[in-house]
Amino acid sequence: MKRTILFMACISLLMVSCKDDKKDEPKPNTPNPNYKVVTLDDIVKEFKFIDGVSTADVSPEAIAELNLWVGELNEVNKYDHKATEGKSGKLGKRYINAKGVETVQLIKKGLIGALQLNNFNFSLKEGIGAQDANARKTALDKAVKFLLGSTEPKTKDEFKEEGNAFGKYMMSVAKSDKYKDIDKDIYKTIQTAYDNANDLKSPKYVNTLVELNKKVTTVVAFRAVHYIAEYTEKIREDFDGGNVHELSEGLGFAYSLRFAYKGGGYYLTPEQATAFAQVNLWNEAKDKSGSSFLDKQAKEIAKMFGFTVADAK
Repeated sequence: MKRTILFMACISLLMVSCKDDKKDEPKPNTPNPNYKVVTLDDIVKEFKFIDGVSTADVSPEAIAELNLWVGELNEVNKYDHKATEGKSGKLGKRYINAKGVETVQLIKKGLIGALQLNNFNFSLKEGIGAQDANARKTALDKAVKFLLGSTEPKTKDEFKEEGNAFGKYMMSVAKSDKYKDIDKDIYKTIQTAYDNANDLKSPKYVNTLVELNKKVTTVVAFRAVHYIAEYTEKIREDFDGGNVHELSEGLGFAYSLRFAYKGGGYYLTPEQATAFAQVNLWNEAKDKSGSSFLDKQAKEIAKMFGFTVADAK
């Protein structure tokens, strides 16, 4: 009898303990007290270094897709309950969708392509087709403005300003062994293009724009591979908000390669780029074969640009 009483007492204490634990966790559909509806224009305007920028400056081909993700973002941010596999919610300080992706980072880093690279490449193509020196310089001014926030090449310290997404990550790549001082290389290439804009008979201006485009695109590709390769490994060890945040940035960078022009076309088709946005990170975390979707894509992107996954980590 005493054993039975003791057993029942233990069961009662365990049930009370479980109830107390559940009290500490937000219940399903617990409202987020800081919830605020955002629009794509709100997010675009965070690129403050370009005065008056709006969705009118974003690639028209990307608008529908980006707006779809903004709609998902607003749904994900509504609630404060804990995210679990197949269910959106909060993971640490981050709000993730049902596939484990922090949607806001997918949008923000995707805009490096849909806003910055899109306008940069369009302006370069205008410069290549220009028939006089002034038109060449005007096109280059526009390209540099959308890339660096100014018609003049900037200095390192100026990239501390909020909003200049490309400039910030260019400085990160400049610290790597593979592309040490790529910021200086980009500035020099821009200046070379200006210096040769007057010579309409020489191919040097056009060749320099092609060179500039490759260097700029390499920055985006390098950061995509860095985030994807390093943090795919890390979510396999610890699927936490910090690791998911960094990996989601990488997915956005990879999506941006849809707008990276390489002459006859783009580095990624719309379908290939969208595949990064649709990846299930819960599944990636469980796949330790070394040949998951993201494992393969990191190697493929690196190969396109002539570096390795190891270079980018």
